[in-house]
Amino acid sequence: MDEKIYQILSFFLGAILLILLVCLGLIFSKSNDRTADKARDIDTILVLGSRINADEQPAKITQERLDAALLLAAKNPQAKIIVSGAKGADEPVSEAFSMKKYLMAHAISAERITSENKATDTAENLSYSKKYFHGKTVVVTNDFHLYRALYLASRQGLKVEGYAAKTEVTNPLYYPNYYGHEVLGLIYAFVFGTG
Repeated sequence: MDEKIYQILSFFLGAILLILLVCLGLIFSKSNDRTADKARDIDTILVLGSRINADEQPAKITQERLDAALLLAAKNPQAKIIVSGAKGADEPVSEAFSMKKYLMAHAISAERITSENKATDTAENLSYSKKYFHGKTVVVTNDFHLYRALYLASRQGLKVEGYAAKTEVTNPLYYPNYYGHEVLGLIYAFVFGTG
């Protein structure tokens, strides 16, 4: 009996480990998507929202997305930028509002920016923003988040490309937090098609 329980537990632990490894492999498969080809001939740049600090400034992880968008915007002066994200319960303003302010402080004109301030997750970022898509659309998010964003876009039938903002961490202990959260988010997206 004990051996049977051991075999069942071993099977389940092995299956969980396999799922985690597959998810991490998929996440890493898109984490370096920031080639020169991705940066050319862009018509629309969608920046997915993330944390906003108490002082209404984008958190570091959000700034990384915005800085990547600024790079693309400089190379594609014709491109419009969509910033997407609602106000979280612990945020002073909507993510879209803070991100627009940041872009304008970095010489992007208000006319180039569209704010979408209802989305509370990645799937909603995409579904609420798609009405503003025109021509070649590139989704900008952090490297660890890009695979899930593109997967959810494909589930919605959207033809978009991705651009990975490099995540700089000062403390290596942040990596398990980011990637652990992303693995769970990816599993949720596979099962429910949202998140």
